[in-house]
Amino acid sequence: MISCMLVLFAACDNDFESEFDLAPDERTEIVLNEWQDALTSSEHGWITHYYPNPEFLGGFTYVLKFDENGSVVMNWEIGDTPDESLYSLKMFEKPVLVFDTYSIFSKMTDPSIGKPGQGFGGELEFAFVKKSVAGDSIYLEERVSGDPLVLVKAEAVAWENIKKYSDMAALMERRNEKVVPFYLNLFVEGWDTKVNLVYNEDMQKTRLTYTENGEAKAIDMPINFTHEGFEFHHALEFNGIKVRSFKYDEAKNEYVVLDNGVTGAFKYDTECHSVFDGAYEIFFGGNKFGGYSQYASPKMMEAFKDLNPNAGFGGIGYTPYYSGTWSIRSAVINFDDWTDIGIKISEFEKIDENTVVWHFGSYKTSGWGVDYTEEEINAMMDSEAGQKLYNILFSEKGWTIVPVFLAEYGSTNYLVSNEDPEMYMFYD
Repeated sequence: MISCMLVLFAACDNDFESEFDLAPDERTEIVLNEWQDALTSSEHGWITHYYPNPEFLGGFTYVLKFDENGSVVMNWEIGDTPDESLYSLKMFEKPVLVFDTYSIFSKMTDPSIGKPGQGFGGELEFAFVKKSVAGDSIYLEERVSGDPLVLVKAEAVAWENIKKYSDMAALMERRNEKVVPFYLNLFVEGWDTKVNLVYNEDMQKTRLTYTENGEAKAIDMPINFTHEGFEFHHALEFNGIKVRSFKYDEAKNEYVVLDNGVTGAFKYDTECHSVFDGAYEIFFGGNKFGGYSQYASPKMMEAFKDLNPNAGFGGIGYTPYYSGTWSIRSAVINFDDWTDIGIKISEFEKIDENTVVWHFGSYKTSGWGVDYTEEEINAMMDSEAGQKLYNILFSEKGWTIVPVFLAEYGSTNYLVSNEDPEMYMFYD
């Protein structure tokens, strides 16, 4: 028995010595070398969808390839902008990956862009957490906030695919799109509700609106693009059915659900199927100052391009402001040569929570920025394009107000024609 115990103690003693006979610096070097080997093990590098601050904005995709000499080459989804940074591995409370020099990855932390003084809220130091069993994923977390960063082993095609991400973003931003109804609604087999999506390109987030048990609800959902569509930051679930990933089908002009066992798609639709609570008061209520349309739908631009023989149609501004007994309710038709036509609006009438009807007053022939006589204005508005514009602006069906981003200052919205949902304007 004594002999057995001596053998056992000797074995334990050997294990103890094998683990602790190295100096702390030596043990640190071993750990860091293991992570270095992991980072450099992928022939084509790694791909990551990085959310620098999911409470604030969506995700940005990078492809990264680390070498043994402390350099990492990279590209990201915003255009085709290859870049390079130095990196290092250091031991703090945990082994940490550090991006040491300024690069496109540093854009996530640059205080001069994004939120003033804060940037996008990202970090440049990431603590290693674990590797997948197969070694095809490396899990890290931001050193300060603890938000995750997952590196997934990339294939060679990833470096070409990332150049396609901006095309997917342009589709979602409604640039150069086909003429379609405004509303992008999600239909899923097994759901008893339809979800409307509006994209906020400044924050790479979507506003999802739906009606549940008769109550209007909204979610601000961060997204990241892929080379063939987009993904939600986290799954959206109704009736126990979850959806997260979507692929754009060019032939059908819709986004098909990719999640296993789920059938559905985001489709362009003439109806929203939900109400935007309080939208009228936000954009047309008392003491509101209106805005100018930064973007008009392709059909709208085409319909009114011949309105002015000397300049193209630019957009429409509106001023719903009123206080007490006086008012300056108006609309302005802007052209791309900086001229405009002013229209007095007798009333912006609230029809319901998210619908407004514009009531015509008269054309303004004096005031700031007016460049046309009464005869010239009447000639333009009596033309075919002018009559089309008048009938859209002052249709009894009115406009649906679709919020994109809500804030005390800086709220943005679309106005969608209820007469023709292929005509809409974005206001910022």
